[in-house]
Amino acid sequence: DRAPDIYVPLLMTKGHGYPLWLPDPFSTLPPAYLRCGTQVSDLGYLTDDGGFAYLFNVCKDASDPINLNRVPPDFVPVMGIPDPGIQGRLEMHDKNSVITTAAVEQKSIGFAVSLLYIFRVLLLLISCSNVPAVLGAGCGFEFTSSSSRAAILVLPDGGERYDSEHPLLLQEYAISNAHSWYKYFNGPGQGRQIRNGMLYLVTGCDKCHSWGNACYLHPTK
Repeated sequence: DRAPDIYVPLLMTKGHGYPLWLPDPFSTLPPAYLRCGTQVSDLGYLTDDGGFAYLFNVCKDASDPINLNRVPPDFVPVMGIPDPGIQGRLEMHDKNSVITTAAVEQKSIGFAVSLLYIFRVLLLLISCSNVPAVLGAGCGFEFTSSSSRAAILVLPDGGERYDSEHPLLLQEYAISNAHSWYKYFNGPGQGRQIRNGMLYLVTGCDKCHSWGNACYLHPTK
């Protein structure tokens, strides 16, 4: 099995949204987007390697730097959501938080995890549908497990949570526009081949400054 196929189903049960195996944004995205990372109201799709490919933000104008030259020609932003319309919990995850499956024991903690950008996405599915044995050398976290499969996410610096205060408005907007989104992004000039059920609208996200994730599968005979 591929790492995302192991990691995602195991951590989905922990109640923190969709656990991306590769949560950092693509480096080719607009600089304005890279500065803030994934936000509530971002539309995108899941990639085969476990990432989230950003398309545009449904609450921003077409002229906004993170939407410029990215929205469909008939795009109209979501109406009726007051600014900011987002509630935040700045200490949602304590420092050195560990989110993992059952039967995993944390043995020691260090502080050598490299700084990267991570977010939890609590995603609204548009259409249908629903993480390496131990952390790599130098990460400073050691775990053992008695299970045949396990997934681990560590947040050395803790993390923040942001959620939409109006998820129903986002849901209604997605239902009204899903067909046209698939048609546009899979059509001439785009050709992204986004499969049915792979478009997601972000209704909430967790962010932090450092992270490490791991998963493993030991087949039983």
